[in-house]
Amino acid sequence: MMIIDIRKLNAQKKYRGTLEFEYDPPEELMSIPFVKFSSPVKVEAAYELFADDSLELVGKIRYAIEGKCSRCLKETADEVEGELNAFFEPTKDYEDYGYTNGVINLKEAIDDAIMASMPFSLTCGEDPEEIRFSE
Repeated sequence: MMIIDIRKLNAQKKYRGTLEFEYDPPEELMSIPFVKFSSPVKVEAAYELFADDSLELVGKIRYAIEGKCSRCLKETADEVEGELNAFFEPTKDYEDYGYTNGVINLKEAIDDAIMASMPFSLTCGEDPEEIRFSE
């Protein structure tokens, strides 16, 4: 459920609630060489809809990555968890996300949360001093 319909929430008087869904992120979001997403992104968040139709979304994202260790190129994997904090307004502010026609698309906010949570590298956990390369 990458969409939140503000009009529907107002009509149902659901001013607070939770969301849970999975999202297959585009591979272009991966910034670590030789690494890929190995699971969908799991999104768990709570929302609050305010009287001016702005909406705050707070929660967590979780996903798995796999690929080559950034130090020794051994195959490895890791679980990543990040924060999802987004504020949506009917008119876009320079700091917040905007939406039109009463419908919020969460893709940009989730992609931003993925990028913010992305580690700089994927390592296998071995001590780099112990890694020996054959000559």
